[in-house]
Amino acid sequence: MLNRDIYVEDPSQQRLVNEGVAYVNDDTSSRAQAVLRYELKTFVCDGQYARGMQDILDTYLRNLSSGAQQQPGVWISGFFGSGKSHLAKMLRTLWEDVTFDDGATARSLANLPPEIQDQFKELTTQGKRQGGLFAASGTLGASSRDKSVRLALLSVIFRSADLPQQYPVARFVMWLRDEGILDQVRDDVMSRGDDWQEELDNFYVAESLHEALVKAKPKTFSSVESCAETLGHLYPHVNDVSSDDMLKAIRRALSRDGKMPLTLVVLDEVQQYIGTDGQRSIDVQEAVEACSKELGSRMMFIGTGQTAITGTSNLARLQGRFTLRIELSDADVDAVIRQVILAKKPEARGAVSEVMEANLGEVSRHLSETSIAHRQEDTKHFAPRIIRSCRCAVAFGMPPCAYSTRPAPTASCAIS
Repeated sequence: MLNRDIYVEDPSQQRLVNEGVAYVNDDTSSRAQAVLRYELKTFVCDGQYARGMQDILDTYLRNLSSGAQQQPGVWISGFFGSGKSHLAKMLRTLWEDVTFDDGATARSLANLPPEIQDQFKELTTQGKRQGGLFAASGTLGASSRDKSVRLALLSVIFRSADLPQQYPVARFVMWLRDEGILDQVRDDVMSRGDDWQEELDNFYVAESLHEALVKAKPKTFSSVESCAETLGHLYPHVNDVSSDDMLKAIRRALSRDGKMPLTLVVLDEVQQYIGTDGQRSIDVQEAVEACSKELGSRMMFIGTGQTAITGTSNLARLQGRFTLRIELSDADVDAVIRQVILAKKPEARGAVSEVMEANLGEVSRHLSETSIAHRQEDTKHFAPRIIRSCRCAVAFGMPPCAYSTRPAPTASCAIS
């Protein structure tokens, strides 16, 4: 038997679609959707991943139903490669139950424990009563590290809400939407052979856009020249906004029929964004605190970093805001590797166990005093078997599992 023959997926042919890195953003391109689909299907919701997701959902739903004034922030920490970004991305995707082009949904693709499935069902039920579900994700430094924290946060939320990321342009598009002329103006611009997104990127000097506005709102804009001047005055470029303006923009961007949806905001690599800048740490704290207090228990923030929230002096300033903490370890990574990369074919498990158990002494001697020396707890991972089911079968007078390498004990059932 060759090594490649014992695995569910041939290691020499297996390829990580996401190259082993989870990018937490709301990219909707076909390439990004293919990667997201792969990540959902291979998501191992076990160990601390499962406990973390369950704690987050339980906390959110409990505070929502109890009428709490705000939601606690969540801090996910772990060494590079521990899966913190992946966990945050999966939660964000499952929160909205993203639908793919073929009709498949995120929750239908992911293998989730029953209790977490029930929590997502309850979240959907609450969303139908209270304005729907909305989730946003990204990094605060994605657009510009020189941008203010409030504008950076708005950029993340605007992008997820299908709005331009620039604050003045997003306000302009929301005005078009509220006036009921967004589709009319956009269609007019595109009928002239111009690209809508390009016109928005240059909307201070976009002639096609200005002509479409004059046509749609002749009483407001008497000419193309006056239109350009008016837009410059109403939607000027800014380097920062106040907390009140930030909150007003969030409510305007997300509200549906006057109701704020149940909102999750995932901010990846917060620790990297803050770095050694103490002022940036204070600004992040103030922005998150303003949203949490003013928008109530409908909005929850998740931040990620490689160290615990108390690990550095700059992060310690955030500990009063991010009170729900999830720490990932190498044990969680090992579980993912075993279930995704090293999963064995059912018909090969018995043979693998026989070989390993017959040669365990020799293996242990060769690997002693090395970083991969044998440990007793490794034995159960030689080849995943349904040991409990075998014992359970014997206890009830049934034959042992076909993949068991030796008769199961006749003691009482191992499942308690």
